[in-house]
Amino acid sequence: MDSNTVVSIVVALEQDANLLENLVREIDQTVGAAYRFFEIVLVDDGSTDGTSVAIQPLLKEIQRIRYLRLSRSFGRDVALSAGIESAIGDFVVTLDPQTDPIEVIPAMIDLCRKSGGVVHGMAQNPIKRSFMRDWLGGMFRNYCRKHIGVDIKRGVSDFRVMSRQAVNALLQVREQSRYLRVLTLTLGYQHEFFSYTILSRVGGARTTTWRTEITTAIDLLAANTRHPLRLVTMAGLLGAFLNLLYAGYVVLIFLIKSNVAAGWTTMSLQQSGMFFFVCLILAVLSEYVGTILGEVRTRPMYFIAQEANSSVLLEDTVRSSIVKESV
Repeated sequence: MDSNTVVSIVVALEQDANLLENLVREIDQTVGAAYRFFEIVLVDDGSTDGTSVAIQPLLKEIQRIRYLRLSRSFGRDVALSAGIESAIGDFVVTLDPQTDPIEVIPAMIDLCRKSGGVVHGMAQNPIKRSFMRDWLGGMFRNYCRKHIGVDIKRGVSDFRVMSRQAVNALLQVREQSRYLRVLTLTLGYQHEFFSYTILSRVGGARTTTWRTEITTAIDLLAANTRHPLRLVTMAGLLGAFLNLLYAGYVVLIFLIKSNVAAGWTTMSLQQSGMFFFVCLILAVLSEYVGTILGEVRTRPMYFIAQEANSSVLLEDTVRSSIVKESV
């Protein structure tokens, strides 16, 4: 292990004031015993349970803590992205404060050092879900594997370690719809999966509703693949072709039958022609909308309302160490 390795631990807080002190102390002791230089980046995703108050005594007592409070709740993935963007470590760890074990972090970092890419935590005991949600989740993961090119394994969570190279690549992605479990898989590099056991700290594992999962799935597909729009394009072209055939059928009936109802041919040709152009326009528009998805929106992903630090930061520790060693 390189004694000069710098490690950043990024924790997204969401109404976690009741477990904050124990968690920070555990991270400080565990990571501090394995690494000389490290920092703890706490990102408060608009919590209203007194998290900003609970952090104050820890900032005075424990070194190398940085606290960022977002102006409102932007979602876990955006909060983690804010912490990752602020982190300066050679290896950046992200975790869920309610379920992820701290003691395995050194082992995950060692694995990431060997691979040079991303190590994803994969729970051996994932949260139990209903049969229908499990089945639909499996279908969705298969769709992502086929049309996005990423394999979202069952049990993979936001517990991960990224090398600095992978972090720099991730920071170049400015998509507003953030889903780090997919974004980190699309970066390339080497991916490893580390099995761990989910803990049950105060409050237990977070649960999501059907509405949240469906919204996330739609946002994920819209941001990462044009396949749904391509299906609309194919449907539009098929509709245009069928209307063209129907127009030919109308003309054929007009030519071979002598007792066609008055006005039927004109009305049918008008309708088939109109729907032909509507379907054709729909197909063209869907392709242009798909192209627009490639454009990057420039609106910031988040806003920081408050920032606080320990009296001694990682930068101070590194600077002090360099001065002593040079003497």
